[in-house]
Order: sequence, then C-alpha cells, then structure tokens
Amino acid sequence: MRIYLWLGGAALFGVAALAVYGAFNSPSFVAGLTALAVALAAKAVIPVITKRNSADVEARMAECYRRGGTWDNFKKRCKD
Repeated sequence: MRIYLWLGGAALFGVAALAVYGAFNSPSFVAGLTALAVALAAKAVIPVITKRNSADVEARMAECYRRGGTWDNFKKRCKD
C-alpha cells in the first residue's frame, strides 16, 4: 500500500516538473514573467529612491554645499 503512495507522489512530481519545463520553454511565458517581476520590483523600489528629504535635512545639505563640503546622502551628514 505504501508503494502506491510513493508512486502517486512521483507521478504528481513528474507531471508538475513537465508543466514547469513546458512553461519555461515558451518565450512568451518567460517574457511575461520577466515583465511582471520588473514591474513589481520597480513598484517596490521607486518610492524609496524618489523620497524627498525633510526640510531640516535639505537645510543642512544647503549649508554643507555653501561651506564647500560634500554631502553624504546615505548618512545624511556633511563630509568635509
């Protein structure tokens, strides 16, 4: 009885493997999957990248540039 369970599991695994193989052999599927992944990644990353600094940080950045320093965008401080 236990052998039938293993054979059934192996058959289901084989069918799933063939389905994935067939899907990834299709160029339109891969292109669609790539487009979906890029769109979702852009939707997650763009708001973080384009977030504006607060007024206090922008004032400190302007002061740093006035003094001739270099502003560190990651640490939000002036590198002299």
